Amino acid sequence: MNVVRGARCVATGMQKSTSSWHTARAPACTSMPGSFHSFQKATSVSRPGPSPGSRSIRSMQPTASRLLHTARKVLMQAGGGGGGGSIASSGGGGGGGGGAGGGGLWPTYLRLLESSPLFTKAWTAGLLNGLGDLVSQKFVEKNDDLDLKRLGIFTLLGSVLVGPGLHFWYGFIGRTVTATGTTGALIRLGLDQLLWAPVFISTFLASLLTLEGKGHEVKHKLRNDLKPTVIANWKLWVPAQFINFRMVPPHLQVAFSNVVAVGWNTYLSWASHHPATSSNAPL
Repeated sequence: MNVVRGARCVATGMQKSTSSWHTARAPACTSMPGSFHSFQKATSVSRPGPSPGSRSIRSMQPTASRLLHTARKVLMQAGGGGGGGSIASSGGGGGGGGGAGGGGLWPTYLRLLESSPLFTKAWTAGLLNGLGDLVSQKFVEKNDDLDLKRLGIFTLLGSVLVGPGLHFWYGFIGRTVTATGTTGALIRLGLDQLLWAPVFISTFLASLLTLEGKGHEVKHKLRNDLKPTVIANWKLWVPAQFINFRMVPPHLQVAFSNVVAVGWNTYLSWASHHPATSSNAPL
């Protein structure tokens, strides 16, 4: 009997202890302000025997959460949501780079490259081709009157020949040359300047003269001026294209070429209307 009474006393004491612990804990639960971290802090105080290390970890959780939220917000504002283009999509309409998700002119251009790569490269080349001819007429040749027909033809060739041509050519060498780094850049550079450049320059000059009504001059022009024009091309485009193939993301290589081509188009516009061996050549 004494043993039974003793067991009952122990059980009763445990029930009272448990109920008192729940009673002490209840205010913390009911006064929870809606934050999960506040709930953790309130309950950790009433739990028996937490170590100092666990309390410090719990106190750091809200700070870490705020830091992660701030970092995520900064990245979203910086427009880091764009996908990266692959080498296979070089000039061939691949994915846009990071930063295409923000506002402004450059992110808008990147989005256009993603959604309509061929069309975007075509009108970009057309505008920059026209700009090169404009600079040539007004600042190199110093013409008083602007030749609008010549300007229009140069702009047209940029849109239908230069932009689409570079789009498909860069796509081809991007898929064909699988080497990376400096080796890949040198291989692409060799193909670009030894194969593409002479053919492209010949085609451009022949198309320009034909559209200007001077088709009978094409043969003479190419025989006399193709070699010096290609050599002038190498002076500018060998270093420029090495940088392009080595450092510029594939989906921006045509855009890089178009920017450099403002200077080249100025020369090409001049060379197409003057002897390329002239002593006052821009290059």
